[in-house]
Amino acid sequence: MLLVFWKTWSRSYRILYFISLLLLSLGLLLFSIAWWRGLGNVIRWDVLSELLNLPATIQTFTDGLQDYPINGTVYAVSEQFVASAMEVHPWMAEGLLAGLCLSAVWILSAITRLPRWHYLIAMAIFLVALSTFRFEMLAIPGFDGAGADSRYLFLLLAFIFGSVSYYFHAFRPEVLLPIRLAVFTGLMALVVFSLGQLAKAPLPALTLVSYGMPALLALSVGFIFFISFEIVAGLVWITSANLGGTTSEEPKPILGFTNLLVISLLYIINLLLTWLRNTKTIDWDLLAISPFVIYLISIVLGIWGFRRLIEQQKTVSFGESGAFLYIGLAALCTLTMAYAFATANDPLIEAFEDVIVYSHLVMGVFFLIYVAVNFLPLYQQGLAVHRVVYKPKRIELSLVRVAGVFGVFALIGLQDFFPFRQAVTGYYNGLGDLYVATGEFASANAFYQKAIEQEFQNHKSNYALASLALTNDDRTAAAYYYNQALLKQPSPQAYSGLSQTYLQTNLFFEAIKVLQRGIRAFPKSGELQNNLGFLYARTSVADSAYYYLQNAATYSQQAEVPKSNLLAFYAKNPQVLTADSSLAKSVENITYESYQANALALRMIAGTDTTTAQQPAWLAGGQATIGLSVGRFASLYNFALAKNRADTTLVKTLQRIEQQPVNQDFTDDLLFAQAMAEYKAHQPTMAFNLLEQLAEGDARNGASYRTTQGLLMLAEGLYRPAAEVFGLNTDTLSMYYQALALTKAGENAVAQSLWEAAAKNDPTLSALKQVLYSERPPANDLERAFYVLYRPDDANRGKIWEQMKTPDLRTVAGISLIDQFISNRQWFYAQMILSQLPKPEQLNAYALSLENLSALRLAVARRNGKAAEAMAKKSMLPPQEADRMYYLAEAYVLNKQPARAAKAFAEAVRLAPLRAEIVAAAGQFKRQQKQIQPAYDLVIKALPFNEDKPELLKIYILLCLDLGLRDYAEDRMLQLQAATTPADYQVFLTTYQEKLTLIEKSRQSFVQ
Repeated sequence: MLLVFWKTWSRSYRILYFISLLLLSLGLLLFSIAWWRGLGNVIRWDVLSELLNLPATIQTFTDGLQDYPINGTVYAVSEQFVASAMEVHPWMAEGLLAGLCLSAVWILSAITRLPRWHYLIAMAIFLVALSTFRFEMLAIPGFDGAGADSRYLFLLLAFIFGSVSYYFHAFRPEVLLPIRLAVFTGLMALVVFSLGQLAKAPLPALTLVSYGMPALLALSVGFIFFISFEIVAGLVWITSANLGGTTSEEPKPILGFTNLLVISLLYIINLLLTWLRNTKTIDWDLLAISPFVIYLISIVLGIWGFRRLIEQQKTVSFGESGAFLYIGLAALCTLTMAYAFATANDPLIEAFEDVIVYSHLVMGVFFLIYVAVNFLPLYQQGLAVHRVVYKPKRIELSLVRVAGVFGVFALIGLQDFFPFRQAVTGYYNGLGDLYVATGEFASANAFYQKAIEQEFQNHKSNYALASLALTNDDRTAAAYYYNQALLKQPSPQAYSGLSQTYLQTNLFFEAIKVLQRGIRAFPKSGELQNNLGFLYARTSVADSAYYYLQNAATYSQQAEVPKSNLLAFYAKNPQVLTADSSLAKSVENITYESYQANALALRMIAGTDTTTAQQPAWLAGGQATIGLSVGRFASLYNFALAKNRADTTLVKTLQRIEQQPVNQDFTDDLLFAQAMAEYKAHQPTMAFNLLEQLAEGDARNGASYRTTQGLLMLAEGLYRPAAEVFGLNTDTLSMYYQALALTKAGENAVAQSLWEAAAKNDPTLSALKQVLYSERPPANDLERAFYVLYRPDDANRGKIWEQMKTPDLRTVAGISLIDQFISNRQWFYAQMILSQLPKPEQLNAYALSLENLSALRLAVARRNGKAAEAMAKKSMLPPQEADRMYYLAEAYVLNKQPARAAKAFAEAVRLAPLRAEIVAAAGQFKRQQKQIQPAYDLVIKALPFNEDKPELLKIYILLCLDLGLRDYAEDRMLQLQAATTPADYQVFLTTYQEKLTLIEKSRQSFVQ
């Protein structure tokens, strides 16, 4: 086992060392995560959403002759990725400081067991490092003054740690390591707690880390140099150890010096090529091992390499000191490098990278020479060189280290000490981050500018300055700094930021060019691909938009965003759907809100999906009490329009959401969605009121709301109210709908001028107008059906009907004849027309539903209750469901089944609460059942929309008399006289007077 060396240690030491290895492993893991995340540590990809209002048919109904589309707006959500500002996370500094404190505890505990001069040098280094942390910046009362006062806190800390350390070293060296660790841990915890409580600085941890970075860099560089030969030392072990064991005859030979030389040269060449590429000496696309991978390998190998060094040189006990000193320094270095990555401080990262490459390159060569000079004869003899590699005969390892230091400085000097300037740049970046976190943006700007003076191309400073410029709304400066950030170390985030800046300054095509450059540099950046597709979708270049959005869905970590944009692209470009209808069906089961909104929008625009719309996942999850994002609003709005079934829960949800002040920007759209949901929930009165409210409050869109209200009234059979609503608009389409509504109400004379005005520039309407007013005979089946439906005054229209051949039109027109015959109690003729209708298999669903309903009505009219019940079981569409239940209720009445009749009437009224014929019949039934008040409540709700319907006026008048409301009854008698024929009025007048007489007699009897 690799850790076999610790079997001789006591249990407490093994536990402590195991814990220290776990802590080091945690540091390596954090380093790896920070390295892998890169810029993602401080720059996040936000999603910027915008609403696209797209025209669509949100509902359609038909009367058998033509369809009536209710046009409106659906919302699609188009999204782009936006790189955030450079963020500063103080918790990262707190985590680093915690790790540094633990490392310091390990180091202090270990160096107390070093020999005298080693101890003094190590403690001096510790105190010098401690002095650089600028404790006066913590603003601790009494220690925050100028001059000598500002150094008292450092002197106090130096005395505390120095005295305790010296006590263990000089007076109590026999104290075991666990006790030393416990003492230093307690001492460190007390100091940290005290400083944290007393510090007046807003972010003490970030302050200490930022100002103490030079010391951390120096210690880290020293450690990196210290372990820089470990890989070659590991190769010495591989090539000199008897890894194959022994056979029964002879030991297996070692790999030897030649193999060491070959493998080492490959390793050194990798470092050399990395150095040449980093210094721009060569510009090759090399597949080289990353210097940070080399560092990770070195630090792991150093655990055993440092043990061999100590054991062979016998300078200090590995178990008492060396093992924990190494772990402490390794953790300090690793955490410092992890912090550089976590803060995306690229100059600091480059400085570390250069130090790793230079030290490993120089020490790799020198250590190889050291091995060759000292141990080549042993290699030639096949001996285990690794056992004595730190016991040289000719050249001491210390001399090799000194030469290595000069060699590293020579390489740095060849670059005009650029790595040093990189370290200074990283230091200033850290101070800039500190002042950004404390909100002192002027100071932050000054330090970032200092960093640029040292290295003007570094990404960190330029991106941070661009972020500050955007905070001040200085887009010109932001664009400049974004461009600077792209010079040496470009990033997708900087390209995105520059593109967004150009967009905000209306430089649309410049924004496109920047994204194109970004994609060439980062071909697998799904975010840039999405943004370019987003911009192309604004233009007529549909194929490019489709291409980039498809690629973005492949590469982006948030694939739902480009996939959502693809649906929005399809919805915005119906011609794409025309070319490939399968695209409208390419909807995945994705719960992302914008995606679901766009799927619903595409469904309504394509108009091919007749299944029940799926409720958005966030709404199903009961999150309807919060403010609406753009995606949630669009998905909720589209769902309310797309759902074709009653949903009272949806209505309540819309009411609750629109009442929240945070959603006030969406109020009108939410009211419209609620109106449509109320209508589908069979609450037309509420729907009409909401639409009227919207029309009155929105002068721009008022005509559209009134058109929707009028069409819904047409669908409910409220022809005169619909005509009044259409009359408030001035457009030609509304004029046509008004004429049609009046015609359906039997007001052909009143509608004539409207027909003429609407048909002036429309040949189709002109032809219908001519047929309607007998200016010429019908020329086709549509015109014949139109004439038969809307000219009930012509006794000869049956002959025109007989000329019709189109099955659906013939059925719709024939049913109008049947209805008239039933109203005139001419059962024979009604049955004859019914028998001459086309066969069911020739009809569309609507015509077949009308035919079945007509047969049901005829059976009820002929008082054949059993036949009516049978007919009611035939297929009928939802628009005829209320009529089906109404006639079924009448059948139950005929069959003496009042309980079932009551349920059927209730269902019919629920489905059509404003249909005069249904409400009147239900009211009459309840009146006969002595349910006067419930009957009155039903009728009074429908009456405002049906003041021209005699049957509803009659039952209302009778109910008013039943309730003693004689004044109301008298007022409605005047309306009834205007609404019905004189003969019908006289018949009802007799009934009315008889009722009055009975009421008077009852009153007189009560008085007596």
